[in-house]
Amino acid sequence: MKEERDKEQEAMAAQVKIFPDGEFKLKFKDEDAVCSMDVAYTEDCAFVSCDIMRGKTGEWINTFVTMHELPTTPYQSGYFAYYEGPLLLECLQILNKKLKLTPSLVIVDGHGLAHPRKFGIACWLGLKIDIPTIGVAKKPMIPHQIELGTGKFSIAPLLLDEEVVGVAFRSNKGVKPIYISPGHLISLDASIYWIKKFHGDYRIFEPIRRADQAVRKAAKGEFGDYEFIDE
Repeated sequence: MKEERDKEQEAMAAQVKIFPDGEFKLKFKDEDAVCSMDVAYTEDCAFVSCDIMRGKTGEWINTFVTMHELPTTPYQSGYFAYYEGPLLLECLQILNKKLKLTPSLVIVDGHGLAHPRKFGIACWLGLKIDIPTIGVAKKPMIPHQIELGTGKFSIAPLLLDEEVVGVAFRSNKGVKPIYISPGHLISLDASIYWIKKFHGDYRIFEPIRRADQAVRKAAKGEFGDYEFIDE
């Protein structure tokens, strides 16, 4: 099973398109939306949140939550996309169907290219939806070999076979870094740019933090600043 998964990941990774730095810049129109996504689980089901903001201004619009059956694929380290990716995809499909919402950029709590086989969940989702994606993770899968500075917005590259596949990024002084990598149809420098632009005051990227808070409250049956969308 592992060998089959590895081959499948490698085949799909070959389809991922990452633009060279400086070649591609996202230019948002007033109506373009950026979706930041997270997932929470209970014993019985999964909840997926999608935080929506305007790409041009960063203005928060709403946070939507959908409920799903638990994944049938067992979780395996290194194959997170196969476990959680279908939930993210299903949430976006529901929002498209119910709200006619098609984002111009999707940011996920997880990795993109900074993965041992260059195929994290942001890559998997990007291929499925054919929309630019970025991965923002709390823990690394690829270590940074250059010392990360202590100042706000310090960056150290994540190297895999001498290729820069992402960065360790200190979002604020005195906090642990987060890890940014492109998923699909975007460049690394554009990925860093958009995370810096909309980051906020906390360690965690602010739209992901909002998505995390919403989905945790939904999983506990609590109300909050989110709207539940029933399939």
